[in-house]
Amino acid sequence: MPESIDVVIIGAGLAGLTAAREVTKAGYSCVVLEARARVGGRTYTHKLDKGIVDLGAAWINDTNQSQMFALAEELKLELIEQNTTGNAVLLDHDGSAKPFPYGKLPPFDDETTTHLAHIRDTVEADCQKLSAARPTSTHLDSITFAAYVQSLGASPLALSIASIWTRAMVGQEPEDVSALLFLNYCKCGGGLLQMRSDQKGGGQHLRIRTGTQSFSEGLKNMLPAGTVRLSSPVDSITQQGDGHVLVTTQNTPDMPLLARKVITSVPGPALKHITFTPPLSPAKRLLIDSFRYGFYQKVMIVFKTCFWAHTTGIPNCGLIQSFSDLHPAAVVRDTSSPLDDKHVLTFFVAGNPGRAWSALPKPEREEALFRQAADAFLSGDLARLKSEVVEVIDFEWRNEHWNGYGCPSPCLAPGVWSAIESEGGAEVLAQAAGNVHFVGTETSDVWRGYMEGAVRSGARGAREVLADLKR
Repeated sequence: MPESIDVVIIGAGLAGLTAAREVTKAGYSCVVLEARARVGGRTYTHKLDKGIVDLGAAWINDTNQSQMFALAEELKLELIEQNTTGNAVLLDHDGSAKPFPYGKLPPFDDETTTHLAHIRDTVEADCQKLSAARPTSTHLDSITFAAYVQSLGASPLALSIASIWTRAMVGQEPEDVSALLFLNYCKCGGGLLQMRSDQKGGGQHLRIRTGTQSFSEGLKNMLPAGTVRLSSPVDSITQQGDGHVLVTTQNTPDMPLLARKVITSVPGPALKHITFTPPLSPAKRLLIDSFRYGFYQKVMIVFKTCFWAHTTGIPNCGLIQSFSDLHPAAVVRDTSSPLDDKHVLTFFVAGNPGRAWSALPKPEREEALFRQAADAFLSGDLARLKSEVVEVIDFEWRNEHWNGYGCPSPCLAPGVWSAIESEGGAEVLAQAAGNVHFVGTETSDVWRGYMEGAVRSGARGAREVLADLKR
């Protein structure tokens, strides 16, 4: 006989666990099925001898990410403010390092600076004109973000900056992603400038001293014992004629669960691994089949000291932005924890340069990152850089089957949203299918792709389910 449950939730990341918390608080029975042997989804914390590094999502803020900040306070998690004191460094096309004050444009001549500011500000203004929940623009969805930027009169240098944006934010080249999707992605995070900022209110303002997986561990511990079942990948979801939903797992196919409601929180690309009966709508299936991740990998290098902080007599905040094909990481950030005597630079290796880098043997991959940091902070003194290295840590999300083979957030090529506009466009992914509800950070219209978006989506899914169960 199937095990009867009020609500089955698929995925024990932030969205799924938030939904489970709300469902159980309302007095309904709940089981969370997680394919992996851990909770956390796209948050994954790795312990060091001193402190931790976050292999996935790492930042929140206390200004416009109210749900995550409230959860951090509830769990009494210690926060670390991202360092933005002093200079950032631009690695130009020729590999040369150009320091500039954090928050300012890199040091170009006045005409170039005015042009770059115009492109940046136009992107900001255009994204703010869009609806976060349901953006509509046949024109913007018919062209790539690169074509859109070029239509603004962008110089090759401005297009290089646009490449930093798309690579660092979604792992994509601007030639590969719909202009409408990327502008809407910015809108959901409050705008391009807010998402790119490491200062108060920005997307990268606060880190968690014990790591972001602490959020999911904390949520799991709030649930009744046995609610979360690890190593339980879902194989099929079958909606029956009597309104119940039968859920089977790959490892226990003869022990299905019979639910009144199902909430799935797995990323859109990973929904391909689940058999739905009846099939999902053509519009939802088109979205799922069209989603694609770019190349996106974080590499953390642990050092003996924060040698980069005062190498020039002027404080460096550790931020590197790179135009150069000589360097693999689009962006580098200081993710140190002084209280733990932990000194770390995190390299965001993304887009086409990341793909080329990933094809190299491991020693050459590490050498390329060492060279990038040395060029940025030590005038190319590679020997000195290497003398500071303690260890190198990375994690290849593209190999994560249960994540849909990628991170952080899947994107669409031009035309997909427009093709399903009559069915709901961007809102299709979040639409319920009978008694099956869909959550996850990709379904959020607030901080999509971030932990805040995940938690908000989980709460939304729980509200939908509870409203139906209480009828």
